[in-house]
Amino acid sequence: MTDFKVLTGNPTQLGVDKTQSGYNFAVSVPDGAPADLLIYRYGSREPEQVIPLPEPERTGQVSAVLLELPSGQKWEYNYRIGEQVVPDPYAREVRTLPTDHETDRGEEFRCSLECPAGASSRPLEIAYEDSVIYKTHVRGFTKQSRSKVKHKGTFLGVKEKIPYLKELGITALMLMPVYEFEKVPRNGRECRHIMDIGEMSETGIRENYWGYTGGLYFAPRRYYCATEHPTQEFADLVDALHGAGIECILEFYFGADMAVQAVLDVLHYWRLNYQVDGFHLLGQGQWIGPVAEDALLKKSKLLYLSFDAEHLYEGGKVPYYRNLAELNLGYEGMMRRFLKGDGECLEGAAWYLRKNGDAVGCVNYFADQDGFTMADMVSFEQKHNERNGEGGRDGSNYNYSWNCGVEGPTKKMSVRKLRRQQLYNAFLMLFTSQGTPLIYGGDEFCNSQSGNNNAWCQDNETGWLSWGRTKDGEQLKKVVRQAIEFRRGHPILHKKGPVRLMDYKACGCPDLSYHSRRAWVFPADSSGRSLGVMYCGAYARRADGKEDDSIYIAYNLHWEPYTFALPNLKKDMKWSVKADTSRDEVFYPEGEEKVLKDSDEKSILVPPRTVMILIGK
Repeated sequence: MTDFKVLTGNPTQLGVDKTQSGYNFAVSVPDGAPADLLIYRYGSREPEQVIPLPEPERTGQVSAVLLELPSGQKWEYNYRIGEQVVPDPYAREVRTLPTDHETDRGEEFRCSLECPAGASSRPLEIAYEDSVIYKTHVRGFTKQSRSKVKHKGTFLGVKEKIPYLKELGITALMLMPVYEFEKVPRNGRECRHIMDIGEMSETGIRENYWGYTGGLYFAPRRYYCATEHPTQEFADLVDALHGAGIECILEFYFGADMAVQAVLDVLHYWRLNYQVDGFHLLGQGQWIGPVAEDALLKKSKLLYLSFDAEHLYEGGKVPYYRNLAELNLGYEGMMRRFLKGDGECLEGAAWYLRKNGDAVGCVNYFADQDGFTMADMVSFEQKHNERNGEGGRDGSNYNYSWNCGVEGPTKKMSVRKLRRQQLYNAFLMLFTSQGTPLIYGGDEFCNSQSGNNNAWCQDNETGWLSWGRTKDGEQLKKVVRQAIEFRRGHPILHKKGPVRLMDYKACGCPDLSYHSRRAWVFPADSSGRSLGVMYCGAYARRADGKEDDSIYIAYNLHWEPYTFALPNLKKDMKWSVKADTSRDEVFYPEGEEKVLKDSDEKSILVPPRTVMILIGK
């Protein structure tokens, strides 16, 4: 045993910090609980020295000691609180020991004393109205054999895919939890699951693939690391993303019992050390208000279910930088219903298509990790979660999906064509909605989870993105890329604040208007399935200062054709068709749009289940 020199430490900074005199350790300990600091030689299972942390020497609930550790040796540490050996909640980097089957120790962590690496770039601060978010899982994004990256399932693998993300046109990458969390949940480690041949095993272990739980919030997940240096690898990923003009947004789950200061410590650390651009916060607790008002995070994107905007911005005050945004939960359900042709959706669809805010942004999506992928949304009506080991009882029963006539994969060309067209419709609806669009990784190329709508434990081909190239997938990806480019080129489709539905610029046309068989008239039948929406270009300016084009979107989700009336344009202007989802080539090339004939200027016949975009030039 080595005898280390132990001095009184500084209790104001939790975690471990290197000082001129040694290493300062500080940890919060519950009242009355015995505690020890355990120092290990690197790779050893047994501690080199056990340093008592007696309660009388604590400041409040914090024990702090300063250790002078011998140089020339690599050291690791843990704490023993009561009878349990635990990692430091403030550890910046951890290592996982191999499972000890003989002693049944399970997964063990060792906390590193190494100074963590930081990113050298700065956050990009891209406005919500100019953002397109792509959400994915670090491991699942590139783990599949056909992902064409060298370092599959890692931060380096994501870095290798940055050119793909750049080409697609996204501006922000949102990553599911990247901090250390338990791979095997403590509750319900043993479960029954279905084997590949369809037989039940006696016992099986379900692994926590997604990571929506508590954990070691300061430490990048080593399981996602291709090297021995997870902090450096993650920092390099952030710098590479910033170099490509792409923001990095991280998801964190905090429970209701999480202290406000602890949450702020976590977010401050990732913001200051790794320069991440924002956070999607999950869970509920008293911490959300202080986080929203925190001065250090005022230019970091903060996404949550909802914010008390009236309290945060009294008197309708608009923030200098709109950093808060709400996940538009109602969008997914309503727009899926509208897409599949449900009645009584027009008012709701119109609301979600235009929803946006002055003070708080709005993020729209058709799919997230919970529920069907977009490809499964048009291929399955029943969830198929048997492999999760819960007898198909888990996962939502309300997916608002339509299989287009056949459940699951099919060779029937008419069904496949309809599914393809429905996906075109969905993406055009997403990118012609106000607010900020979010794509769930793989949806842009028809990624399927075989009908599993709750793949939380599927660290396998089900949960990974399937990068196998298909004709349908390649064509859809092309349409998504074109839709993003079209949206970016027309600021009228992504305004900073809400539309007013009135002619407040006295230009003879409201900023947004609704049309049906009659121009300027919202469909009289609320059970209808067709809606015309026009944005007046005079209410937005392009980068060159010129007025934007007026844009008319005809959403016909009925199974029959529908004739839309077209508003009159100014003199010498004509309507041209820019996109038509009933065509194999959805978007017309720039300068080759289909100009309507004089005889067709008053109306246009839109085929069944088709979204058509017209521009006034």
